[in-house]
Parts: sequence; C-alpha cells; structure tokens
Amino acid sequence: MRTAALISLGCSKNLADSEDLVTALKTVDFGLTDDLAAADLVLINTCAFIEGAKTESIDHILAAAEGRKEGAKLFVAGCLTERYLTQLQADIPEVDQWVTFKDYDRFPAVIRTHFPDVRTHRLRHDQKSQLTPPHFAYLKIAEGCDNTCTFCAIPQFRGKHQSKPEDDLVKQAKILAKRGVKEINLISQHLDYYGQDLYGERRLPQLVRDLAKAAPESWLRLHYCYPNDFTEELIAAMAETPNVVKYIDMPIQHGSDRILKLMGRKTTRAHISDRLDRIRAAMPDAVLRTTFIVGFPGETDADFEALMDFAREQPLDSVGCFPYSDEDGTAAAKLKGKIAPEVIAERHHAFMSQQKKLHRKRLKRWIGTEQRILIDAQKDFGVFTGRHYGQAHEVDGVTILHHEQAEVGQWATVRITGSKGYDLIAEPV
Repeated sequence: MRTAALISLGCSKNLADSEDLVTALKTVDFGLTDDLAAADLVLINTCAFIEGAKTESIDHILAAAEGRKEGAKLFVAGCLTERYLTQLQADIPEVDQWVTFKDYDRFPAVIRTHFPDVRTHRLRHDQKSQLTPPHFAYLKIAEGCDNTCTFCAIPQFRGKHQSKPEDDLVKQAKILAKRGVKEINLISQHLDYYGQDLYGERRLPQLVRDLAKAAPESWLRLHYCYPNDFTEELIAAMAETPNVVKYIDMPIQHGSDRILKLMGRKTTRAHISDRLDRIRAAMPDAVLRTTFIVGFPGETDADFEALMDFAREQPLDSVGCFPYSDEDGTAAAKLKGKIAPEVIAERHHAFMSQQKKLHRKRLKRWIGTEQRILIDAQKDFGVFTGRHYGQAHEVDGVTILHHEQAEVGQWATVRITGSKGYDLIAEPV
C-alpha cells in the first residue's frame, strides 16, 4: 500500500474537504502517514482567507517540496490553488499537481495520472474518512456563498451557494451517530441560506429537526448563521429540539449602520438587536459567539464608538475581532478612506481590551452552575479539558476539569467553580 501525508490548513470547512480527499485516496489504496519524509504523496490543503493564511500555506508548500522523499509527488489543493493558480504554477514548479475544486469529484482519476498502476475500488457510505477525534465531527451542508460582502473574496473562488440534498445529509448524520460521534457541527459559508438553491426556500429549520432525529444522542451545533436570515422558524427549531445546543454563531461585523452598509451586509444594527432579543426570549440560556472587523475603509471615530457601544450593550459570550486588511479582488479594496495601519492597531487594541473586561464579567454567570461537558483531551494527570454547550471546538474557551477518572470522548457532569482567562474551572459532580 502506498502512503500519503496530509497537511490540512485553515477552517473547519477546509477540513471537511480534506476528509473527502482522504476518502478518495482510500479508493485507490493509499493509507495515511504522519511521516512526510516517508510518504509517496504529500497532499496540502491550503487556506487563502487572509494574508497570514496565504503566507502559511506557501511556507508549507516549500517545506514539503524540500522535505519529501525522492520520487514522492506533491499535490496542492484548497483556496490558495483556486485563487492564484496561474501565478503559483509559474512561481512554484516543484508542485506536481495543483488540485482545483473541480478536481475534487474526480480526485481518484487525478491520482492515477501520477500513479497509473493503482487499482480503484468503491467504499461503503460508512467508510468516509473522519479527521477529527472520534467524539466530534463536522458536517458540511452547503458550499459557496451568494452574499456580496465587500470585504470578502470567498464567493470569487468558492462560487455560488450550493446546498447538499437533505436525504444525503440525514444519511451522513446517521452514520456519524452510529460511530459514536457525540457532537455534530453543521458548517457552510452561510448556514441559514440552506435550501434556497435546491428547494426554492430556506430549509435549515427542517434540516435541523431531521438531523436531530437522525442523531438523537448527539449534540447538534450550528456554525455561521447570518443575522438577516435567522428566521423565527429557525429560532423555534433550535428552541424546541433538545439536542440542538443553544449556541448562536453569528458574524455581526460592526455596530455602525453606515459601516454595515459599506460592508454590503444587508442588515442594520436595529435588525441585529431585534434578532438577538428574539433569540434570547425563546432561549434565555443561549450563548452568542460573533466576530467584528475594525478599521474598515471610511470608519470614523464615531463609527468605531458605535461598535464599542454595541459590544457593551449586547451580552456577547465569545468575540473575535479582525483588523481590516485589503483582499485581492474585493470591492472594499477599491474603497477610498483607508484607515492608517497604526489607527487600526489602536482601535483593535482598544476593542479587545474592552472585550476582555466584558468577557470576564460574562464568565461569572457560569460559576456555581452544573453543566454537562464533553471531554476533549487530558492535559495532565487528573487534569482534562472539555466543553459545555456554549463552547465550540477551537474557537471558544474550554472548561478545565480536575478529575481522576474522566475519559476523553465521554460526557461528564461538572460544577463550575471559577474561571481563568477565557476558560472555566470545574470539579466533578
């Protein structure tokens, strides 16, 4: 059996693509190895979301080209390939195969062009690769995005929104549940737009209910829902379905109507506040995660203060904040009124300093409560990290549990006793 070494960079959606590519490798009898220098094929799934991600991807490509064994092939897939294919082909001739998105469905055939002697066979549906730990998984429900946010280049290379059929997703959820997966994370570029292209209507509420029935013992977590499409039906589906965690991942991006309009966000501060009020009315214990951008072109001191005020006004549980940077091919890159880098840095620091204090206060609501957590890892003897329903993998804080008999991948009932930085401290119940 030949072996392949995988380097998967970027977001969870990229990881889901990597799982599909690894599944395709299995159909031509390639096994995975962690030893890049011993692999017959090195596959890098790149990210190109922001400048730092592009640099990281290129660094990995160059390192793999240098570190692979003699005769090994180097394949490069992902967003970097899709965005900059022509330039990359000229600049990095060491790559044997640039794998574009259209190659994903025919990946076994692509492999055979370099390994003509491989034999191909079919896999059962339940043999799809899972690259996450056994107790949680990602389920991509759609690809692409129909939004026209002026700062984002994703629609240019990921294409228009394409929903996956409901029946296929329900089958995948059943397979994950049968494997013992305890948390299924629904992902896409625009989750609550699901179904519009296939069925002529937004069908996320129905899909959520159906997936919850297909995996009744698993947490179902929704990632990346837009405020303008977070409907009453979706709120009801989340509130009424016990194993759908009351966790809202909603990229808000700003608190100034003027900047929201320049961003092409198709919403207003008042509408966002209304959505959040309705969510909390239906789910009083809902946890909200969001992201903001500071330093967008044209952002005045008043606009920035509106953002700071919005963050103080809303009880936000987990907040990310990105300093604005131009992205190739976006409308925002052509806007006038660019903010000086030092001003962007000052505003970012001011926002995060405020948010740190707000977050510390927000964490106090958990202290003294009992929570069911999912154990992710053992950090030391008698020390584990886990997550309650309001903590998503990697993007949020964790719950640190001191327990001699906890088990990774299993549930534990704990009492929250304190906090440390962005994390909670717990003891067993």
